[in-house]
Amino acid sequence: MKKNISKITAFLAVSIMLTAIIIDWLNPVPEMMQELSLRDKVSQMMMMSFRYWDNDPVATKEPTAFTVMNDDVRLIVENYNLGAVIYFAQNLAETEQAYILTKEMQQAAVKDGGIPMLICTDQEGGNVFRLASGTSLPGNMALGAANDVEYALKAGRIIGSELSVLGINTNLAPVADINNNANNPVIGLRSYSDDPSLTGQMAVGVIDGMSEYNIVSCAKHFPGHGDTAVDSHYGLPCVDKSLSDLSERELIPFQTAINHGVDMVMTAHILYPQLEPDTAFSTKTGKQESLPATMSDDIITQLLKTDMKFNGIVVTDAMEMKGITDHWEPVEAVIYSIQAGADMICIPCSLNSPKDISNLDAVIDGVCAAVEDGRIPMSRIDDAVERILTVKHNRGILNYNNFKYTLEDAKTIVGSNTNKEAEQEIAAAAVTVLQNKNNTLPLKLTSESKVLMAVPYDNEQAQMIIGWNRAKNKGLIPDGAQIKVIRFDKNTSPDTFKAELDWADTLIFNSEVSRPSAMNGGSWESAYILNAAAYAKSHGKTTIVISADKPYDVQSYPDADAVLAVYGCKGSSVDPTDALINGTLYSDTACGPNIIAGIEVILGVCPAKGVLPVDIPKFENGAYTDEIVFPRGYGLTYN
Repeated sequence: MKKNISKITAFLAVSIMLTAIIIDWLNPVPEMMQELSLRDKVSQMMMMSFRYWDNDPVATKEPTAFTVMNDDVRLIVENYNLGAVIYFAQNLAETEQAYILTKEMQQAAVKDGGIPMLICTDQEGGNVFRLASGTSLPGNMALGAANDVEYALKAGRIIGSELSVLGINTNLAPVADINNNANNPVIGLRSYSDDPSLTGQMAVGVIDGMSEYNIVSCAKHFPGHGDTAVDSHYGLPCVDKSLSDLSERELIPFQTAINHGVDMVMTAHILYPQLEPDTAFSTKTGKQESLPATMSDDIITQLLKTDMKFNGIVVTDAMEMKGITDHWEPVEAVIYSIQAGADMICIPCSLNSPKDISNLDAVIDGVCAAVEDGRIPMSRIDDAVERILTVKHNRGILNYNNFKYTLEDAKTIVGSNTNKEAEQEIAAAAVTVLQNKNNTLPLKLTSESKVLMAVPYDNEQAQMIIGWNRAKNKGLIPDGAQIKVIRFDKNTSPDTFKAELDWADTLIFNSEVSRPSAMNGGSWESAYILNAAAYAKSHGKTTIVISADKPYDVQSYPDADAVLAVYGCKGSSVDPTDALINGTLYSDTACGPNIIAGIEVILGVCPAKGVLPVDIPKFENGAYTDEIVFPRGYGLTYN
């Protein structure tokens, strides 16, 4: 018996060895590394944007969105061996256009034996989505409020299915930041929660869903952009926290994603003085400058790659953001980032016209010169390119096959009814009721009911009506019940719509408060609602407020009979008159499902079951305090 076991053990050992040899033999990366020149390797480290393209740019002319391949861009992609391109909303106008552009982009990359590119975009869902004809999804904080990893998995599958059929193989998502600062101007709804564990679980769910379609995933913005009050697109934030503090909160979702095999991690343009005390000379400012995470070897090489054992691609956030450009020249910023351990540079320079090609040459030449004079070790370049090619190999990108993609598949899947039904299911599950006096919700309408809906922006009117139409379609609105929708703005007072307020017995307001200065009547967005709600209360009318942006304003409306959060305010291009007259139930193009879901919960189409994914700190005297008004996990429910 022992003899047989020994034979089996020996056989298994040989089998494992042979499998490893076969896998190694099938891996083209080592041979590719030997064949690539230094310039080709550096080019593989560049992620370029063609958001706009003008053959004859004029300063006074509006830039032209790049949606159709042209000879200039084709030659750049053919000749430069770029590692990646990134699409923005301007590039993805509709399904057929996006499909053709991506197909021609990748064909240019592989011409004459070139390496297939990472075709990237930021399809986060919610506030940040790029596919104009796709499924926008309710966003990350809504997923946190729905509080079920299955919804995150479903969202990841929707994203993966739509990107993959277009040939877009890389999603610069999920956001792994915890929104633990109510003043944050850039993360907010893009975060799942202020709870590190929940954020990590949701991020992994989305990663898993996208992985089913072989989409490269990217956790961002390392080591955390949640506890900032400055947007790094417009300035350079500073987070003065110790490694111990970060390890207890901010780093947890990133470590969870790394342990789960996330392909990429994106760095933040944020100063962390307790993690990186070093400075470097800037030719732009003529002085020593503190190093943000994107240029910090202590953060990228030591913390992320060594301590947290991340073996994938470290990509920078866009280097055209003011957090970088205000302090550094493009070439030196790229060199410092690569020295620090960044493997791929996102938008190292502007590239919007033929004259900008010199910018790309300057970056590539500058990095090559830095390698040749020893400022960047060749081993650093080799490590970066090997990581890039390995991810491309693991995700099947190196085996790019043009015939794998069909326009028929793209038109069938992108923005499909199946995906949009799942989108609305998630959005409805996220709706969180925080206040419900006398069981106002769900509304019990009669044939005599008169409902006034008021929104701050035109593109939200149709969303309110679509929600109403869906309730009517379900038989929840009796014949005779009436609806009016109005828009209020900075010039609106209760007197402006006094006739409408007097006409209605029920008022539903969208509160879109995105900044602390607008809280509690500090700006027109909340001031009109407060005044109109007070008027309604004094006249015996029912008032409901939907918090359609960050949920911190749910505390602002004490006179309202009901308050709920929907975690998203993206509107649609649907004509509100058409929606009202023709009973429109959906939008053909991507639009936010959150407001629609809020109306559905108000009218009883869907149950209330969402919970707060963040703590709501008390807002007093113009600032948030340490007192918690509504704790994370709070939410009133009904069927």
